[in-house]
Amino acid sequence: MNHPYLIMFDYDGVIVDSLDVFARAFLASCKVCGYDGIRTPEQFKALLDGNFYESLRQYGLSKKLINAILGERFTREVQEHMHEITLFDGIKNILKSLANRHVLIVVTSNVTHVVQQLFDREEIDCFQSVMGAEVEKSKIKKIQKAIARYHQRPAFYVGDTRGDMLEGRQAGAATIAVTWGWHTEEKLREAEPDYVVHSPAELLRLFEKPINSA
Repeated sequence: MNHPYLIMFDYDGVIVDSLDVFARAFLASCKVCGYDGIRTPEQFKALLDGNFYESLRQYGLSKKLINAILGERFTREVQEHMHEITLFDGIKNILKSLANRHVLIVVTSNVTHVVQQLFDREEIDCFQSVMGAEVEKSKIKKIQKAIARYHQRPAFYVGDTRGDMLEGRQAGAATIAVTWGWHTEEKLREAEPDYVVHSPAELLRLFEKPINSA
């Protein structure tokens, strides 16, 4: 490997197993806010076919309603069930190994302080920064910002949804799809990711040799 890389990670579905908690909190918040257009976990997962917030807007939700659904009640619900959210097996050690040589950043639609709360609990300190929804709703813009900051490093985005792959490519990063997250491998391959990995160990092996970036 000639050069260290910039490796940007999605959080939910890549680092932590949080689908059940996230979906329950979202659907409950929709109900409290009087919105019944999204009722099932399957509908919720379909929002990740593209940008999460743009998908909500395509359902006809206003910015005000989106902010209400994803506001304090939703965040509180997720935090109350934080004990149910766990790291995927092996991911912690893989992240530590990658951080020894590369710059790691989290780019997520989640909220930074919620992500940091779990990192503190699990004693994960290998990320240079966490770029959450309160920084910018668009993952594309956040990825571009990180690429501009570390422009000398080949850039990769690691995600678990079709939307992650589309946004990562549009932002100018090489895309790596992980199959242990929220979308199936079949769904991920619809977006033609540059790489597909099936375990954290396989992700580490990918970066143990020179690879092509976007």
